[in-house]
Amino acid sequence: MNRKFVRSVRALYEAMLVLVVIASAALLIGALYYALKVGSRGGVRFDAAFNEVGGIKEGSSVLFKGMPVGAVGKMRYDAATDKILVRIEITKQVDVPANIKPYVEKSLMGQSNIALRTEQQTGMKELLADVVRRLQGGDKDGLYRVDGVELSRLDAIKPGLDAKGDAAIDDATKTMHRTAELAEQSNAALTKASQDLEKVAATLDQAGQAVIRSETTLNQAGQAIIRSESHIKKLGSASEKLGSASDNVNGFIQVLKVKPSALVWGLSDQQRTMMNQAPATRRPSATPVRK
Repeated sequence: MNRKFVRSVRALYEAMLVLVVIASAALLIGALYYALKVGSRGGVRFDAAFNEVGGIKEGSSVLFKGMPVGAVGKMRYDAATDKILVRIEITKQVDVPANIKPYVEKSLMGQSNIALRTEQQTGMKELLADVVRRLQGGDKDGLYRVDGVELSRLDAIKPGLDAKGDAAIDDATKTMHRTAELAEQSNAALTKASQDLEKVAATLDQAGQAVIRSETTLNQAGQAIIRSESHIKKLGSASEKLGSASDNVNGFIQVLKVKPSALVWGLSDQQRTMMNQAPATRRPSATPVRK
């Protein structure tokens, strides 16, 4: 009975061993078939060039529109371009378009991955696999290369924030430049206005000096007029004195006409009275005066 039990256990073990071998062979064949199928139809490899690849390492996920499509292969530094070349390996059968751009996305938890985002494309639409195969031409060392971009954590959460931020920075820079230009123009205008004001001030100063000179001239003219009035008064007084002397001479001449000897013997009191009366009457006395 023990022999029968051993034989039955041995037969069961052999049957299970055969099933395990068959299952392993099937899995191996399936894996080979999948690998051949992916390699012939869906596998795409290319290099993405980045300035910085913080958080990316070999084996990091490659996403297309949020869907995992592959992984990151080897990474190396290219001294000629000062870039980090990251090997992108797309293993899933996804018709990724050729107009993609790799982005390094950083999550808030510190994990990073490569996101393939589509860009605007003009002309005929092509698949990435077709472009890569056509350009590589079977040369494994000369892989197709695409320039990538490192995104911030905020842009990874809300796509487009970095682009909007860059656009805002560009607008702010342009605004600052325009403001600087306007400030320079304002400074030039202020300088010109200041120069014009200085010219006006100089003109007003000259006008003020001319007014002062005019006042001085007027003062001098007034003083001359005052002096002229004084001279006129003096001339009037002299004229009066001259008239009085003239009257005296006329009176003396009248006396001489009456009595010529008065020039020798002098004048009597009556004759002096006649001379004194002569300026008023202008006529000599008709009565002969004798000394």
